[in-house]
Amino acid sequence: MNPKHRSIPKPAITAIRLLMGALFAASGIEKLIDLKYFGLVIAEYQLLPHGLIPAVALLVSLVEVLCGVMLLSGIMIRTSARILIILLIAFLFGLGNNFIRGLEHECGCFELLGQLVGLREEIGIASIVRDLIFIVLLLPPALQGSDHLRWRLQDRDMPR
Repeated sequence: MNPKHRSIPKPAITAIRLLMGALFAASGIEKLIDLKYFGLVIAEYQLLPHGLIPAVALLVSLVEVLCGVMLLSGIMIRTSARILIILLIAFLFGLGNNFIRGLEHECGCFELLGQLVGLREEIGIASIVRDLIFIVLLLPPALQGSDHLRWRLQDRDMPR
């Protein structure tokens, strides 16, 4: 096999997409449950005009849920992973910006999970490294994942 054309085995991509899908679906759902709190966390970043914060909070939450569910169900895998990578890059910008400015507050990523295990996730190197790891994990599905719609595949296989 040519080293330039190596690919990650399909079962590994499936495991990654299921893990990341569950993670982002859960993260988005928890943000939707307490959208007002998530808006307050976004405001703490001091990067957006206050009038945009409710819309951004809703949009980020919905994108996380939708992309997470699509990864879990195997629909539009490549596109969903790429959208999440773009979202993570935006998160990294916000985290890095606030870290450099010395602003201390919760990052707003996994509040419910943090409460269940007794952790507070503050902005810092750990949250930046975590998001970089998520980007690396999403690269195989983003590059090698399928972008087929399941119902179209099933329709094609049916006799006419």
